[in-house]
Amino acid sequence: MEQPLQSSAGNGSSFTHTRYRIEDRSYLSLIKKEIAKEAESLGFSAERIGRLDIIVAELASNLLKFGQRKRELLWKPFYHNKEAGVEIIALDGGGGITNMGLALQDGYSTSGTAGEGLGAIKRLSDTFDIYSQPGVGTAVLSRLFTKELPLWFDKTPTIAAVSVPKPGEKLCGDGYYFEYEPTEQLLRILVLDGLGHGPDAHLAAEAAIAAYLKVVQPDQAQVLKLIHQEIKKTRGAVSMALQFNLKEKLLRYCGVGNISGKLLGPDGTARALMSYNGIVGHTISSRIHDQELSWERGKLLVLHSDGITSRWDLSKYQQIQKHDLSLIAACLYRDHSRGTDDVTVVVSKHPETDGGQGTKANH
Repeated sequence: MEQPLQSSAGNGSSFTHTRYRIEDRSYLSLIKKEIAKEAESLGFSAERIGRLDIIVAELASNLLKFGQRKRELLWKPFYHNKEAGVEIIALDGGGGITNMGLALQDGYSTSGTAGEGLGAIKRLSDTFDIYSQPGVGTAVLSRLFTKELPLWFDKTPTIAAVSVPKPGEKLCGDGYYFEYEPTEQLLRILVLDGLGHGPDAHLAAEAAIAAYLKVVQPDQAQVLKLIHQEIKKTRGAVSMALQFNLKEKLLRYCGVGNISGKLLGPDGTARALMSYNGIVGHTISSRIHDQELSWERGKLLVLHSDGITSRWDLSKYQQIQKHDLSLIAACLYRDHSRGTDDVTVVVSKHPETDGGQGTKANH
């Protein structure tokens, strides 16, 4: 079992997922206790914490019953449009679900049990989604906010991330930050990977994000140069900074090192984002400059650290672009993680999709 990670969102760092490998029921009570403790600190009521307990228990039960390999439970606190909550993702590499409509009915079971799993999870969640492929596996997403929200509240983010440390590490050396400013109609994203892994890589990522928060300007190469000066006392990081101007429909970005990015069309076309050689905080060229891409509605932006291989192909996941962005990130993590490094995957729809609502990863 991977040990719980420290949540350091309060000092400007990313929300890292806590990961548990689900091999048996031995740690279920510990998992529920850890999630309940975080939920209480966010302001969850006893009734809502009770909901979380049931959701976690049902997700873990389904993983043990049906997951054949890669059985993991991920969870993290999150904020969406200034509302706090807990996100839980269950992943497995099992046989998948052949009849989704039937599986989501309360009381349905193929294992001779009460079978309230998926139906109960959906009913108790504020946001629920599931993606399954026969012979590949299943990913289930549940989000619960601290309170009941009005019907007009859009509960689905248009940018999401999955970030986990290298197996055996407590701290993640990767980092990310994203923010949409509706007044300026600007989406800002930073994805980075502290050199190596463990505490020193984590400190480098934290320092880079802290430096990034001091800088708001359109020139993303200049942003990285300023971060470079701020984190010279750390082991350094590879990074990509992006800014999308909704008025101009223009994505400006600059990358240093092996942070990968693709802009994906609904027809399967892909445009790779290019990066310069170097390490922010150690050695970068004075000649780095911004690249520009046109980003139209319907295209998906995917960014990731080298914790996953670069040979993934989203077109092999049929209809996945219609699902929650956290599930897209989670499936890429599940199927393409190297298993030897920290992993971060950030997925974003065109900002116009949410009608001006924004998501902020760090507070």
